[in-house]
Amino acid sequence: MSKNYNHQSLIDAVASDLNSKAAAIKYNVPASSIRQHHREPNLNLHAGRSPYLSSTEETHFVSLLQLLPEYGFEITRSTALELAAEYFASLGLTMLPGVKWLNSIIKRHSEDITWKKQEKLERARAEAFTESTRVG
Repeated sequence: MSKNYNHQSLIDAVASDLNSKAAAIKYNVPASSIRQHHREPNLNLHAGRSPYLSSTEETHFVSLLQLLPEYGFEITRSTALELAAEYFASLGLTMLPGVKWLNSIIKRHSEDITWKKQEKLERARAEAFTESTRVG
């Protein structure tokens, strides 16, 4: 079943003094969701999957990516994924970050990091090959 209510409506429905049926009608939230949150007060009131990294760990990873250009490295998708895999391993996380995870990082931190698309190897070689390199 798809979710047809927003996060704030769920919070308001759970916090209200109404019973689950009345709150479901008033806030347009399924009564079963309201009852579940009443039964388990420690249940998080957020939607979606829990993140792999905490906000401090993600901020640290973004700062690592920001350091790469200072040392002469371009931030590419493959470089970021390799660095993320090493970072996950150093934190003791067993899952490997994928392209979807990286896309969500890019979306959240697009203003913080300068992303560069990879060039085809032939084009990079052609631009680097000059008469002086040919003569040697």
